[in-house]
Amino acid sequence: MGKKSNKNKENHMLYFGGKDWGVHEEALDLGRSTLAETIFAQANGYIGTRGTHEEGITGNPTSTEGTYLNGLFVRDPYNYPENAHAFATHNNKIIQVPNGKAICVSADSETFLPGESVMEDYSRHLDFQTGLMERSLIWSTTSGKRLKIASRRLVSLNNLHLLAIEYQITAENFDGGAQIESCLDAAYGAGEVDPDDPRVGHLSITKSLVKKEEKAEEGASSYLHQIKDSDVIIRSATSETLQGTTPVRSHVLKEKGRLGTRYEMTLKQGQPVTLTKFITYHHGVAGEEDTLASRAADTLKAAQKTGFAHHAVTQQQKLAEFWSGADVTIDGDPQLQQGIRFNLFHIYQSAGKDGRSNIGAKGLTGPGYDGHYFWDTEIYIIPFFVYSYPEVARSLLEYRYSILDKARERARQMSYAKGALFAWRTIGGEECSAFFPAGTAQYHINAAVAYAIRQYLQATQDWDFIGKFGAEILWETARIWMGLGHFNPRKGGQFCIHAVTGPDEYTAMVDNNFYTNAMARQHLRTALEVAVHLKKHDRKCYDALVEKLCLEESELALWKKAEENMYLPYDKELGINPQDDTFLDKPRWDFENTPTENYPLLLHYHPLVIYRHQVLKQIDVMLAMVLLGEQFDADLKRRNFEYYDPITTHDSTLSTSMNSVACSELGLYDKAYQYFEESVRMDLDNRHRNTEYGLHTACMAGSWMTVVLGFGGMQIRDDKPNFNPYLPGKWPSYSFSVRFRESRVHVAVSSKEVVYTLTDGGALEIAHGGKPLKLAPGKPVTVPLAATEHAA
Repeated sequence: MGKKSNKNKENHMLYFGGKDWGVHEEALDLGRSTLAETIFAQANGYIGTRGTHEEGITGNPTSTEGTYLNGLFVRDPYNYPENAHAFATHNNKIIQVPNGKAICVSADSETFLPGESVMEDYSRHLDFQTGLMERSLIWSTTSGKRLKIASRRLVSLNNLHLLAIEYQITAENFDGGAQIESCLDAAYGAGEVDPDDPRVGHLSITKSLVKKEEKAEEGASSYLHQIKDSDVIIRSATSETLQGTTPVRSHVLKEKGRLGTRYEMTLKQGQPVTLTKFITYHHGVAGEEDTLASRAADTLKAAQKTGFAHHAVTQQQKLAEFWSGADVTIDGDPQLQQGIRFNLFHIYQSAGKDGRSNIGAKGLTGPGYDGHYFWDTEIYIIPFFVYSYPEVARSLLEYRYSILDKARERARQMSYAKGALFAWRTIGGEECSAFFPAGTAQYHINAAVAYAIRQYLQATQDWDFIGKFGAEILWETARIWMGLGHFNPRKGGQFCIHAVTGPDEYTAMVDNNFYTNAMARQHLRTALEVAVHLKKHDRKCYDALVEKLCLEESELALWKKAEENMYLPYDKELGINPQDDTFLDKPRWDFENTPTENYPLLLHYHPLVIYRHQVLKQIDVMLAMVLLGEQFDADLKRRNFEYYDPITTHDSTLSTSMNSVACSELGLYDKAYQYFEESVRMDLDNRHRNTEYGLHTACMAGSWMTVVLGFGGMQIRDDKPNFNPYLPGKWPSYSFSVRFRESRVHVAVSSKEVVYTLTDGGALEIAHGGKPLKLAPGKPVTVPLAATEHAA
């Protein structure tokens, strides 16, 4: 494996339990509580909320409360001591909204507070099949009274504007008074963060939102906020009911930044009292205040009418539908089984599903990277949805179309007369990277979007999407390569691209980055293929787009010339592809004398120090070998792997999963398995020591790729799925499903055979090891697994 792999592993494995269908903790560990807030996060693609306790916590200064709305952001200006043309002017920071989870209980003038109060029988569980987070404990007051506190929480996958909580208290050994206080908190703070870590986000609800209206009455609270320097408004509202007792008194609370109700009651021993609370969030633009108020009221009214139990049932039904097509089973290793399901659960939760939002590098689980969207979506996450739930993949691609005008603006800022350049990191579409060598210089973002469109089209044949959105994205972004590169007479007239940064951010601003050039070639090829198809099969659509974009035939001819003459660096002496024109001229990094604590390098060395050496943050050349595998032969892939693997730190969580896929194809089964183990529990084991700030969604999706594309050997060849599976030596069996066109095939691999079963749709032709197989409904096809198809 690479030089630094696995050095940052911490043993959280036992702490978060080993259940196949959930994560579990049986003790409140303040040292891990911020991590647990991320692990137990819940979302639905619009609302995301961290797994914090309703009552808050004490004793951990890094505890980070957070409820977020996907796609909403505040523009925060950058102030450069030395500015330059076209530097990013503003950051986009994901919006934190009022916390409706806030509930606390008191008895004998003592308030229960996790981390301070005496607790027994504590347990908390997040279930991947039900979507519920459940917590149970017994609180012992200083006077000896014992109260059982049990709560259930969900973020509805059926109503994207709804969060629900059921909070129950039971007097275990007394009759007497108690109080429950339920609030909508618009003044919560952020936990302490490392200001020197560029991966950590710095969010503040009070610096992002301006209060326009507040209202509180018994059992109901609401806020209207406006995002600073924006016309976007947000309505947050709660509605609750108390069952099991008649409150002696209730008081409406209006404190600074907090609205709610305090209920005073008399408990009877053994008789539970249940607070059911619904929270809703809606957003719009100034002038829609009444509309949002009406929508919020309707959401809460409907939720109260059906009750928490109904939402729990429909949540489980929605997840059953998801798992029927997305589940990956691993026999013989419950820790890895837990890991892969944890990953897929969180990807599904966090993905935007409305065509106007995307999925952040941290999902909706924490403040890391300020909630930004990156190329992670197109290269790592969309493939999972393409072959599991293509409707979500389409929504994520439609988001790119929604910000295409912003990409056009960015292209003009960067001195391109035509075309569109997507921002390296963004929410609203503008470039938010203040460090252009590792931001704007990563022009391969355009190729990533094009690659995802190509992959989606291969799997779905959704030409409706292409006609409405995809072709315009492909052609506008393809134009940038013509402005960025040139036909270089010093390279025999080949098309060269200068001053760019590839996926490996430990090498920046280089000429002819191999990955960038290879992906640009594929981008141009895809753009031309779509043009040819539309011209032949949908001339009306083609002509309309050509007129809209002022696209000329001479441009298409130039794309073809560049695609056919793309320069891909190759060193004859070593028989490998140099990462760029000068990479091989640099000295190798001194790995032997680099202390373990100095990883990741980006936090301990100036970028220029790193740039001067042969050292990789993540795979670069090998990523092109994986994504464009059919274009390169096995011997070249092997030589590239043998050269680059020893100098790759894997300081990026995006690295190990793709390396695992490469190793599977090369027959390096032990290494493939090691890299899979590293990626599949990256967050559960906090292997990069920064999961506290949010999950690593690209790595999570990458773990799916290691199984399906790596162990399962799936590639699209000759317009059909081709499988070349093997069995990792430690497993008795594994299985996964793949959606292709209108059909879904289940692939089960065991020690003796592979069984292909069509579980949905009509007949489908696939291939096993290059040999065609025809699948029909109700007729599984079994293929023997040869001894050579077993890992040692």
